Amino acid sequence: MAFDEFKGDFAPLVRMVHNHAKNRPNGVAMRQKEFGIWNEITWEGLQEIMQATAAGLVDLGLNTGDHVGILSENRSEWVQAQFGINAAAGVVVGMYPTSPAAELEHLVNASDSTVLFIEDQEQLDKIKELGDRVPQLRQLVIFNAKGTRGEDLLGLISFDDLLERGRARLSGLADDLRARQAGIEPDDTAMMVFTSGSTGLPKAAEISYGNIHAGVGVARDVFGDYPPGTDVLSYLPLCHIAEQAVTVINGLAQQFVMNFGESLRTITLDLREVAPQVFFGVPRIWEKMQAGVLVQAQTAGRIKGPMTLMALKGAQRRGMIRRDKWSAGDRMAHAFWDTLVYRHIRSYLGLGRTSFAISAAAPISAELLGFMRGIGVNIREAWGMSETSGVGTIQKSWGQCDGRIGFPVSGVRTRIAEDGEVLFSGGTIFKGYYKNPKATAETIQDGWLHTGDVGREEADGSITLIDRKKDIMINAAGKNLAPAHIENVIKASPFIKEVVAVADKRPYVTALVQIDMDTVRLWAEGQGIAYTTFRSLAEHPKVQELIDAEVTKQNRDLARVEQVKKVWLMRKELDHDDGEVTATMKVRRAKIYELYGDQIEALYAP
Repeated sequence: MAFDEFKGDFAPLVRMVHNHAKNRPNGVAMRQKEFGIWNEITWEGLQEIMQATAAGLVDLGLNTGDHVGILSENRSEWVQAQFGINAAAGVVVGMYPTSPAAELEHLVNASDSTVLFIEDQEQLDKIKELGDRVPQLRQLVIFNAKGTRGEDLLGLISFDDLLERGRARLSGLADDLRARQAGIEPDDTAMMVFTSGSTGLPKAAEISYGNIHAGVGVARDVFGDYPPGTDVLSYLPLCHIAEQAVTVINGLAQQFVMNFGESLRTITLDLREVAPQVFFGVPRIWEKMQAGVLVQAQTAGRIKGPMTLMALKGAQRRGMIRRDKWSAGDRMAHAFWDTLVYRHIRSYLGLGRTSFAISAAAPISAELLGFMRGIGVNIREAWGMSETSGVGTIQKSWGQCDGRIGFPVSGVRTRIAEDGEVLFSGGTIFKGYYKNPKATAETIQDGWLHTGDVGREEADGSITLIDRKKDIMINAAGKNLAPAHIENVIKASPFIKEVVAVADKRPYVTALVQIDMDTVRLWAEGQGIAYTTFRSLAEHPKVQELIDAEVTKQNRDLARVEQVKKVWLMRKELDHDDGEVTATMKVRRAKIYELYGDQIEALYAP
């Protein structure tokens, strides 16, 4: 099937930009915040940048099917480059900007990237460090060229210079660009998304144009019909498939305005200023919001504080119940407290206009889900992975708070294998891992994607995940335990940021715990506890008592065999550079067990 047959509402990304530029040329496509000012780019302007980028790349020698990396924090230029690469029939390769040089070497070489867009001097320094260890890389394009004058590494040019070059050559290359786009087939690779690499080196998952075409249909089915101009804030890494699905694919399908803040450091302010109608957050974002609300309530005045805590207690209880099961009293109580408390909290968080909120990329605790729903934030937990090109399942509006990840999206089929593994099939299932046929054959068998997740199908057709198949622990008594469930329950405490459960071949469950510096710091100051560093705070006996009490409280929501008996507080925050977590902050269990072996053994000492 030729590219032209992708016409219509569900066209791939480049064609949608052209369509929107034709139909709504002055409509706002994206905003970029710089020095406190939100600058707008129209659909017509985005189309012009896309075409200039494509022409500039072709002029630099980009061939059809060449792989082009993007190494940058989220910014408007990231997406502009993405569209330009595809418009030149190149393959987009997203890379995590937090990757240290050694990991970046693997990403560039494993993807065979020949051109690399980089953000700034910091990323340029990493490339310098690699030297001749990335032999196929021949061209660098930098978004922010400040401080790089005189640099000529790998033909370095600025993005602005690339655009000028493209504009000068666009008329002469117009036929070439049209031919490239017309020649694209559904099974051609549009982009590569690296897996997290929690158990080994990240693999490059190939996402085809056909996958994106199917993903556009999924987006319309999941999000419904939002009007053009609906705001979404892009802050989670654009090299992650979830952000691509929500912000880019869905954003284009529904003509959302993609908003890019100044940096991750300004996200709290950016969120309040944008007040997006659609918001995507990972569980850690929702945890920080909840912790901030609770700390604010606990430190408020003698009247406002207790009143707010009372309102939040009621919100927690009601939020655990499906909205359609609320009693008349529940509805009246919510309306009363919404006027006095909840709507002000939502506005403070930047969620005052949010009607569609998603939590994905990691499991979210039922208690946290209930809390946010109780204050009026309609979070729907979704599940997906790089290999499903984004969303695979999603909960219904105001749905269950019992660990279900929702129902399969349109065009997707599921089944449970004999060993409990969840399998998926459908148009969004990826092509395979680039240059890794063995891993591809292990993952896709007879048209079914083996997710690596153990779960079950409920009577209503929804899916409940238990844990990663490889992470299931078997204690000394032969009982199967799901560490993710245990960890999520314990992390419901606002004072706990990360938990790594230990139980495999052990008589009981213990855990390594990382405190939440923000909330524990405020608590410590209120207690008059002196400290200087993260380590000194974590080592304080009163902090150990606090965390022990929090774990005891959270244990009430666990079965007896799952309850955490002892904990050890980590003396530092888990770090990507140290190999303890992935670029997406997923814990590398094997590495943690290796690094903290002595502390783990001490937890089981007589």
